Amino acid sequence: MSIQHPDKRVRRTKEKFREVLLSLMEEKGFDEITITEIVKAADFNRGTFYAHYEQKKDLLEEIIEEMFEKMMEAYRKPYRNLTMIDFDKISSSSIILFDHFLENKRFYKLMLNPNTNFNFHEKLIRKLNELFREDFEFIVTDNDYIDVQLFSTYRIHGIIGLILEWVENDFTKSSTYMSEQLIQILKFSTSKVYIKKKKGKRNQLTD
Repeated sequence: MSIQHPDKRVRRTKEKFREVLLSLMEEKGFDEITITEIVKAADFNRGTFYAHYEQKKDLLEEIIEEMFEKMMEAYRKPYRNLTMIDFDKISSSSIILFDHFLENKRFYKLMLNPNTNFNFHEKLIRKLNELFREDFEFIVTDNDYIDVQLFSTYRIHGIIGLILEWVENDFTKSSTYMSEQLIQILKFSTSKVYIKKKKGKRNQLTD
């Protein structure tokens, strides 16, 4: 049975609705946008909108789902045909997840903006968490006392935090740099941590 794809006219119509919605969201919060505004800016009528979506939330959910599919494809590319990842051998150039975020900078900056008010931050964390847990199994070989589940949570949310901070800081580092650093961070371990000396502490003690 062949997969049914929407025809070109349907795709163009949906693409127009998506572009208009994201543009409107750059001007105001999602809750403030009306379907009337969307169809007017897209130069369609309400009937055309309701032929594809029941409500504006369905349109935004479709945009997010499509972006997540692209993110998953970029995420899985380095190990698509592997059974194990060796961090000493994997090339940073094969990691294109950061490239995905950079290529879709406008979308992620917009959706992670607190004014967007669509709970996207939690959706993104949940999706990345699902991906890591579905695809990866961390093995601890040199410490029998470590709970592997807790270790996995620590690793997963550390990487998610790395991505989110990079996006929220306006991609100040290149995607190549971030890929290289991710590999180094995944290989790195430390048994010591130093306490920073607080400035003015001596003065506070002697006053």
